[in-house]
Amino acid sequence: MPAREHKSGSDSENDSFLAKRDKNITANKAMLAQLMADLQKMPGSTFLKKAVKQPKEKGSSQRPPRSGTARGESRRNPERATRRMTRSMGGCEDSSDPQERQLELSLEDELLEVRRAPQRRGTPRPSQCKPHVIRPVEEITEDELQLVADNMTEKVYNRDMGSTCHQCRQKTIDTKTCCRSEDCRGIQGQFCGPCLRNRYGEDVKKALLDPEWQCPPCRGICNCSFCRQREGRCPTGILFPLAQYHGFSDVHSYLSSLRNKLKSVEEDIDL
Repeated sequence: MPAREHKSGSDSENDSFLAKRDKNITANKAMLAQLMADLQKMPGSTFLKKAVKQPKEKGSSQRPPRSGTARGESRRNPERATRRMTRSMGGCEDSSDPQERQLELSLEDELLEVRRAPQRRGTPRPSQCKPHVIRPVEEITEDELQLVADNMTEKVYNRDMGSTCHQCRQKTIDTKTCCRSEDCRGIQGQFCGPCLRNRYGEDVKKALLDPEWQCPPCRGICNCSFCRQREGRCPTGILFPLAQYHGFSDVHSYLSSLRNKLKSVEEDIDL
């Protein structure tokens, strides 16, 4: 009997994972279509270049073929014809519209791929993470507020004295946020100035002086690559320039608008 109950429990977990995976794929496909439409509206995009390189013309000074091959016959790997052409190989399946193909490849890699099952966050071992220390507002000094970085050029890397940002994973000496939630742990609540502003539209100085401030992971709105992969989703990539182009101050607001737009479309279809 215990073995049968364990088997039924594992089957239910697999069914729930497959249902969530199908839901994520559907949402990612819809977001891909919306992002492709938005990217095509951006004028003068520098990253929309031709993905397929034109072959160079062979000159008359080409060296003769090696011994063992017939004259005029090139050496070929018999397995290479069956390999999938990727961007690193300089080719694609359909080169009729290279700009659209480049958009499709770059966005599919970031949004469509569901790499693994959602992971449950267990209780970490004491040796695996640093203890979470809730610093009261009274301990925040003016010097620490002055050390908050306004842009990426002000961040100075230091392996020994630096602190790690949860979003960009850079260990720098600038002041980071401090989560006031008791459920927070490790460096989860540390965000640098540029990441908190560009990704969530919040200010580090105001967060440090707010006794009730909680980090994006504790609020369930974190869009970093680790948190999205833990939920079974794919990383968003660098979306701040696109969000700024469409009038949004941060990536979180732009993603929220996309979700609301997709929900409204689904409701109209149901009606």
